[in-house]
Amino acid sequence: MQTDLQLQRDVLAELQAEPAIDAAKIEVAVGGGIVTLTGLSKSLLEKYTAEGAALRVAGVKAVANEIDVKLPRDDDLIDTDLASAVLSALECDTRAHYDRIKVTVEHGWVTLEGSVLWPFQRRAAEDVARHTKGVRELTNLISVEPVPTPKV
Repeated sequence: MQTDLQLQRDVLAELQAEPAIDAAKIEVAVGGGIVTLTGLSKSLLEKYTAEGAALRVAGVKAVANEIDVKLPRDDDLIDTDLASAVLSALECDTRAHYDRIKVTVEHGWVTLEGSVLWPFQRRAAEDVARHTKGVRELTNLISVEPVPTPKV
């Protein structure tokens, strides 16, 4: 069984090996196999990439991702522009028709609401929004409501 100190070292090594992460800005604390990530990231994508890297480490039971997203000044969009950017990104995505998705933005926090027909569409919408430049946080409230099939 790994000690918390060894697990912390392994998570730090995994973060440093991930090219999409600035590991120098992320701190790792471990207690009982639960990893807490703190610090700063320059995008929501980087925040969740760090979480994924920590979860890949053998012995990690859970991750508390408390990394703050601090956008570079030139990426700091006003909410109206960010909502427009997320909508445009959804419209350009070919995996699904997102005409039943509503986007709200408050201080860079994007919330997706509405319904889709398939679980992959829900995940795809979240993926598209997460990759949109300027998103600080994301809440996905999209429900999956498949079309009922008629009984024969």
